[in-house]
Amino acid sequence: MTTTPPVSLGLADAVLAMPSTLVATNFYLDDSDLKGNFLSTAAERRERLYEHLSAVEAGDLVLVGEAAGWQGARQSGVPFTSAAAVGLRGSKEPSATAVHSLLASVGMEERTLLWNAFPLHPHNPGKPRSNRTPKSAELDTGMAALRLAIAGRRIVCVGRKAEGRVERLLGHKIPEIRHASHTSPAIVVRHPSHGGSLLFHSQTVDALSIWELN
Repeated sequence: MTTTPPVSLGLADAVLAMPSTLVATNFYLDDSDLKGNFLSTAAERRERLYEHLSAVEAGDLVLVGEAAGWQGARQSGVPFTSAAAVGLRGSKEPSATAVHSLLASVGMEERTLLWNAFPLHPHNPGKPRSNRTPKSAELDTGMAALRLAIAGRRIVCVGRKAEGRVERLLGHKIPEIRHASHTSPAIVVRHPSHGGSLLFHSQTVDALSIWELN
């Protein structure tokens, strides 16, 4: 049975409406199965997205990243998540491991929406098993979904691209940990990739403490 996406968020519909391009794949659409020889299917990825949105619909925190990576959400359907974590065949992804380890350690897995500023997978031309930084125009296409994702939640911006897009929606600068307070709606932390997992963990735990969420 297919789970119905949460109507109150509308995130699934917002993402499914985004078309793929030659250098950015919407991995929830069926034609994405024609690229990259990935082991999971678009139908499975949609199902995992619906399950995640349903599980965290009443949650009070959102982690916002930059974009889907080919080892992570491209195969799992859920940002910051590897295929194995949601019971699918596919690659493991170091950042996903760091994020889920943190959330489990502080008991926030069912309270945290996982999202990306650009919810598609940006890749190099003709290379679906690659990652690239999304362009500003691509990030613009994810703004409508991002607005839904952050509504009514405390926001942890994981990295600078996420920070910039959330700042545009909130209309003000987002503080780092050392400048944050309980009234800060959003805080930016270090991305766990490229050796940043320990700092990501400590900064995110500090953010939760500031907000008294853990």
